Parts: sequence; structure tokens; C-alpha cells
Amino acid sequence: MSVSVGHRQLTAGVLLLLLSGTVNASPQQLEAELRERLGSESSAFTVAQVYEQPDAVVAEDIAITYANGDVFTIERYLVEGDYHRPDNVVIDGMAISEAGNSLPFLSVASIELPNASQAVPSIDEMSAPGMVWKALNARDITLNLQGEAADEFFSELDSPPLEGQLHIETLMLEEVSSSAIGLFDMQGVSADFNDLESGISSVLSLANLRIEQLTGIDTPGEESVEHAALNGMDLSGDGWRVALDSAWVEGNSYVGDAGFEGAFFDIGGLLPLLPLEQRQEFETFNKILTGGSGQLQADGRSHSRWAEEGETDRLIADGYVRLSSAAGIEYSLDLPISLPKSVSIEQAMQNPALFESATLHGGEVVVAYTDEGLLPRLTTEIAAHENITEAQAVSMALRQARQLEPLLGSQITKLMTGMVDIMAGHSQALTVNVALPNPFTFNQFMMNPMASTERFTLTFELK
Repeated sequence: MSVSVGHRQLTAGVLLLLLSGTVNASPQQLEAELRERLGSESSAFTVAQVYEQPDAVVAEDIAITYANGDVFTIERYLVEGDYHRPDNVVIDGMAISEAGNSLPFLSVASIELPNASQAVPSIDEMSAPGMVWKALNARDITLNLQGEAADEFFSELDSPPLEGQLHIETLMLEEVSSSAIGLFDMQGVSADFNDLESGISSVLSLANLRIEQLTGIDTPGEESVEHAALNGMDLSGDGWRVALDSAWVEGNSYVGDAGFEGAFFDIGGLLPLLPLEQRQEFETFNKILTGGSGQLQADGRSHSRWAEEGETDRLIADGYVRLSSAAGIEYSLDLPISLPKSVSIEQAMQNPALFESATLHGGEVVVAYTDEGLLPRLTTEIAAHENITEAQAVSMALRQARQLEPLLGSQITKLMTGMVDIMAGHSQALTVNVALPNPFTFNQFMMNPMASTERFTLTFELK
């Protein structure tokens, strides 16, 4: 397949269909616009029949054969309502077939375009700045990843070459533009892939992915989403599996709610997939993290918000990450902050540099670490690697922590010695309470972070 012309013409044709509209016109007008806007001077256009129904115009068995032999087909193209402002456009049985391949590269059982802008849009209109895709509902989408079209597809994604098939039960879009997505909803995703470089095969399933009111996607740092959620993801291969029950995010990069539940990693199963020179290091990682079981479960959440209190606002946040049979971390913070004059919270969230001159008026940060075997297993691996006893490994870690005190300061050294105490098995939990000075600026911290920490008041609790 020609990468430069043929496939791009097919892609343009698909995009036109996915965003089109059609009725109250003659069948001849629909046929002429399909021929003009979906075909090209070098393509052959055929249509079996075009006819009128009550309040609709229908074209059946459309086929466009391009100069390179690729074929674009539609079983039925139906335009309902006013032809120039359609109530609905329905496209049934759409397929793109690459020359010489029996399976279509792309097929879609049905596409529905409610309130389409026109019957058959042109390429110029589709590429115009500010173009908004009003709505699209698609069903039974299949992408066959083989041949030159697949090679071009993965090349544009900067991905290693794959073979396989991707299927999507339903896809729904609303108000999609270059800067925002009103709604993206994808249900029932399944795929099987074969990495042509490594020979690794995998199977993917995803129950659904839904994104609502995503804005700022054309401006880095200004992205914000009302709600996004992923559910029921499972990726597996020969003897390995990675899964995720759910994940979600609301808000932006600075405030909001995000988390995941039911993450599962078959670390042991992934080991044979690695190059030989990396396996020993990964096996050590497996022993420390999972105790040799090779299986890890995890969940986590982060929630943050602004509380406006006159001249001084408060940034309040909490969250946790838990790794089964390894460790857990919980945190909370409450920071009174004064932003520079004439700077709003919204401006500061969109431009992180504005935080550099913000002033903190004290505040508190609490971090609690709970060990379920991670650090003692680290001690065991250090001892084995250095060919020493575990007691000697603990003594070595303690000595190194104290040697760093001139560089890191006494506060950080106390934190490190607390972690060494957990490595030795004497404690299982460490809670650190950090009280910040009043006033204090982020600029001060960035100019000299080590000296700044000495102004913090840290208290420790070992259990």
C-alpha cells in the first residue's frame, strides 16, 4: 500500500464519514457529493443504487477503488431530515481493504452522526481550525493490524511493529475539538497482539474507558477533566498477567481526586520475557518487592483541594499507596498559602512558576510509612550481595546514614536512621510530622533545599 497517497486518501475518507451529515435533496445530489468528496480524480467510484425514503435519502453498496488498489466500501449511507442540516446520518458496513489482503484493515458495522453539520463534508472543512465533532456513535469497530497500513499506523505512533486485531464494541464521542473533549466513551475493547521484534504475544481486554469534559488539551499545564475513569483492564500473555480493576481522575495537575484499585502485577511471570543480562537484577527486585512470590497487588488514592480563606488560602491534601505484603505510605498536608498580589488560584494552577513566589504561613505535613516486609527483605538481599551477615548489613546502612549528616543535616539523618531501624526488624512503622516555618517561600527552598530543611521541625514516631 502507498504510504504517501493511497492510505491518506482512505484515512481522509474515513474521517469525512465519521463527521458527516444528510436529506431533503435528490438522490442525484447525494451521489454527486459522495463521488466528489470521498473519491478522487484517480479513483473509481461505483454505487449500486441511490433512492428516496420518507424524509431520507439512501445510497447502497458504495465502492471507491484507489489507484494503488485499496478499496473503501460502504453498504448503506442514509441521511435523515433536512439534507443541508441533517437530523441524523447513518453509515452501515464501512470497510477499508488494503490491496492484496483478504481482511479489511478497518471495518465498522455502524456509525451514527446525530445532528451532523452537513451530508458529506469536504476535506477542507474537516481540517479547518476550530472544527468541532458534534457527536458520533459507532458500533463493532475492528482494526486488523497487518500489512503496510499497519506498518504506517505504528510508525506514526513511534511504536514497535505489531500484528494482531483490535475490536471495540461501542464508541461514543461528543463535542470533540483540538482543545477539548466533551465526551469520550469506549466500551468492550479486546485485542490480541504479537510483537514482531520480540516475538511476545499478548491479549488485552478493557471493559470501558470514559472521559467527560476534558479541556486545555492543546495547552500543556492547563489540562483539566471533570471525570475520567478506566475499568476492567487485563493484559496477559504466556505465563504472565497485569490487571487493573479501576482508575479515575478528576480535576487538574494540582488539585482534584485521582486513584486506582485492584492493580495486579505478575512480576515473576514477566521475568522470562527480559533479556538474559537483565534477569538477575529483576529477580532481586522481585524478591525484595514480593518476597519471591512474584505477585504484587496495589491500590492508591490522592485527593487535594483549595480552601479560600480571605487573603490566605489553604492547600489541603491526603492520599495513600499500598503494596500488598510489601509496604504502604499515607500522607496528609495542610498548608496556609498567600499567593502574589493579583494572582488567583486558577492562574497559579495553570502556571506553576507563580507558586515560586508564594508564601507559606506555617502548615503541617504528615507522612506515615508502614512496612510489611519490604525493608527487612532489602537487608537480606544486601547481605547476600555483599557476602556479609544481615546484622553487618544493618550496621553498614546505619554508618552510611550518619556519614551523610554533614550533607543532609540532622533532621534527614534521623529519618534515615529510623528507616534503618525498620530494616533491622526492630520496628514496622515510621510516622514523620513536618512543621513548616512561618513565613516561608518556595523560592527559599529551591535556592538551598538542604539548608531549608533545617528550618523545618520534624518529629518521628517508630512503632
